[in-house]
Parts: sequence; structure tokens; C-alpha cells
Amino acid sequence: MTGRVWPVAVAAGRRRDYSTVLAPEIISTEYGVLVESLSPGPTGGPARVRALTTASGARLTVAYRTHPLTTADGRPLRDEQGRPLLMMYGLARTGTTTSPPPEADLDRALGPALAAYREFLAGEEAFRALPSRAVPVDWPGGAAATRPPDRRLFRAGLAALAVVAVVALLGWFLLRPGDGPGGCRTEGIPTCAPTTLDPPRSPMG
Repeated sequence: MTGRVWPVAVAAGRRRDYSTVLAPEIISTEYGVLVESLSPGPTGGPARVRALTTASGARLTVAYRTHPLTTADGRPLRDEQGRPLLMMYGLARTGTTTSPPPEADLDRALGPALAAYREFLAGEEAFRALPSRAVPVDWPGGAAATRPPDRRLFRAGLAALAVVAVVALLGWFLLRPGDGPGGCRTEGIPTCAPTTLDPPRSPMG
């Protein structure tokens, strides 16, 4: 097994346009990238492979097919305008690759996709994409999974740099060259404060 792989599905409803129906659990708040990136192809054709990057920087590869939707008795399912409904279903994995998964693995994604689509049809207006769980497949190739940058670590690093800069500035001010004891500058014009000690007496006085 290579990487982590999730079933995905994008489809249109009787009233609603193409929407994400099933999305990887790791992008549960960014599933709109699927409907923006997947487009219908010839039904029964080879799998298409698309590389995606979410707004937070997560990189995914999606391999999908276009599937005609039908009623229980095999008739084409149509929208309110009489157009046949299609669904793009397949698998998404972390990292990037140009190679599709084995056909048998894509076949396994159809069941979860159709189950999610039935829930979609039951309440299109209020429906939100269902999260899919990772499944084990043998999908060769691709890069290691990439994670979006941790903004909390970035802010902590900036704060640490600010503290170091302040400490360095204070150290330079207190220990800068040219200052003698008591804060007297020994270079150029003397800047020592007047002393309160009596001046030494003359032996004659």
C-alpha cells in the first residue's frame, strides 16, 4: 500500500448543480476543491488523473471515472430539465502521481459513492459533503504526503526572534564600548557627572 487513499464523488442532483458528495476526511472543510477540479468525461472511458492543491497547501491526486446514474429499474436518472445525471467517482490520495490506481481499486470506490449520492438526493438543498475514510489499496508512484504549514509554529518563531532582538539591543546599549565606570564616556569630550568628593588639599594650605 502506498500513501493514504479515500473514495470521492462529485455529482449533480435533480435541482442542484454539480456538488461534492463524498470527500476525504482530511479536507472536510475544503471539499470544494473537488467540484472545482473534476469535470465529466466519456462514460466508460479510462480513469482521469488530476493533481489538486487545497487553500491550506495540502496536495492530493484524484483518479476518477464518469458514471451515468440510473433508477432502480435501470432507466437514466434525469434532472428537472430532463438532462441525464452523471457522477464522477474515484479515489484520492496524498501526494502527487500521474499513474492511476488499478481498475479493481477504482471499482471498490463505486459503492461508497452511490451510497453518498442517495443521501444527496434525499435532501439536496441542505446537503453537505460526507467524509470518507481511508481504504487500503496498491497505488504505485507519487510523492510523500505533504502537510500544510503550521501557522502556530510560525507565529511562535516570530515571537522568539523578537525576544532575541530585544535582548541583543539591550546588551549592546549596556555594554557598548567607550563607557567607563559609572557610565562615564572616556572617548572624546568627557561626559562624567561632577564628583561630590572634596578636591585634594595643597600642602601649603
